[in-house]
Amino acid sequence: MISVKKITDNKVVQNFSFMTVGNMASQVLSLITVLKITQHFAPDDFGLYTFITSQGLLLLNISDLGIQPIIVRSIARDQNKTYDLISNGLILRTLTIVLLTGLYAIYNHYFGTLTIEGVLLVSLCGFVNALWTVLEYAFLGNQNMFFASLIKITYGLLWFGFVFLLPLDYFTVYNLIFIFILLNILQGLALGIYLKRKKMMEGRRSTFLSSTKKILKQSWPYFSVMLIMIPVQQFHNIYLELNSTVEEIGFFNLGKRFLAPIQMVLNYAVLAAFPSLSALWVADQKKFYSILSNGFQYFLIIGMSLAVVFNLFIEDIVILLFSEEYLPAVKVTQMQVWFTFLMAVNYTISTVFGAINREKVMFNLAVVNGVISIPMMYYASRFGAYGLSVAYVTSFAIMEVVLWITFRNLLKIKIKREFTCWLIVVVMFVVSTFLIRDLQLETKIALSVLICFSVGLYFIKNYRQDYQNE
Repeated sequence: MISVKKITDNKVVQNFSFMTVGNMASQVLSLITVLKITQHFAPDDFGLYTFITSQGLLLLNISDLGIQPIIVRSIARDQNKTYDLISNGLILRTLTIVLLTGLYAIYNHYFGTLTIEGVLLVSLCGFVNALWTVLEYAFLGNQNMFFASLIKITYGLLWFGFVFLLPLDYFTVYNLIFIFILLNILQGLALGIYLKRKKMMEGRRSTFLSSTKKILKQSWPYFSVMLIMIPVQQFHNIYLELNSTVEEIGFFNLGKRFLAPIQMVLNYAVLAAFPSLSALWVADQKKFYSILSNGFQYFLIIGMSLAVVFNLFIEDIVILLFSEEYLPAVKVTQMQVWFTFLMAVNYTISTVFGAINREKVMFNLAVVNGVISIPMMYYASRFGAYGLSVAYVTSFAIMEVVLWITFRNLLKIKIKREFTCWLIVVVMFVVSTFLIRDLQLETKIALSVLICFSVGLYFIKNYRQDYQNE
């Protein structure tokens, strides 16, 4: 029998809880600020604002060079490596951002639409986010996420305050992005000061070249995967910039903003588990397989349920909170939520591959994913944000079959009730996306309660049986 104390004392549960609460609070506050921003920005200005910030995140993701899982995994296994990996990681990310800024400026000159000021803001967005992200690796590796989560909540409150208190005359795209940059600098400083005061930066620092060489030698498969997946996961704004309009960029990014809390819950559940899975693979492989075999069904059920409930209410939310100019975002978001679900499943499987040091398999799968997805997405972007969203879901559904079969065969593992779970996912996708139309709010609430009750009943019926010997 699993006691509540045993569950709450578990490091994965604690880290997931801290990360979820911190990021959920930050995302909710951020979503509220989006309402304020869209009140003052037409879809084209909102599209420009989200385009610059998302391009900064694109530079951030590329500059990672695949080092995040290596650093987190290494610290989780040996905390004496913390100071060496974090300090040299900061230097590496800084140099990479500088190089990427130059490459992006060249791209923008020939193909892009941003001004010089816009390119500079893209670079600064990527740089300041890179600094605090590397520092967060130390918290993840040490499996101590409480303070980092508290900082995220503080950041969300400050962002909320600045947006709502900013005088109307100063409410411009560039001013908002400047505030965004400033707050991220403060976030990084707070994390760095805490790490130093709590003496979490353990060990000695090796030379930059020797340490970086070791990191990159291990991270190249992750980086290779990232380079292949960047056009799949991060180029949506570029596709729309080339083939559609800035308004469509705004609709697509508004959908992503709505989905950020769901994506955060799913992804951070996986991220919180990664250090423990990495250590468990070395210490107790039998338990490692048991956790995966029993636990994946719950991840699928929770993700599917979140997607269905979200689709029930998104139209009411947009009508209530936004002007009619933003109504095209409804269909976009209803489709994107299922891509978010599929992406979370893919991320989970990739995390497992990383925990067992099977990075080459990840690379091969990423190549297949790129071949399937990139042509579909580029072509579909001609039909705007909704067309691109359909392409995302279709291509990742095809890839899911390949990935799932590879996952099962490689680990020689049987996921409990997998056929039942995937059948429910397919049925609920069709029902929630295409068959449910014009329901009364009371009916939607009743359906949501029924879904939550059914999921709770599923957990009560199966969880104790699955983990009674853990």
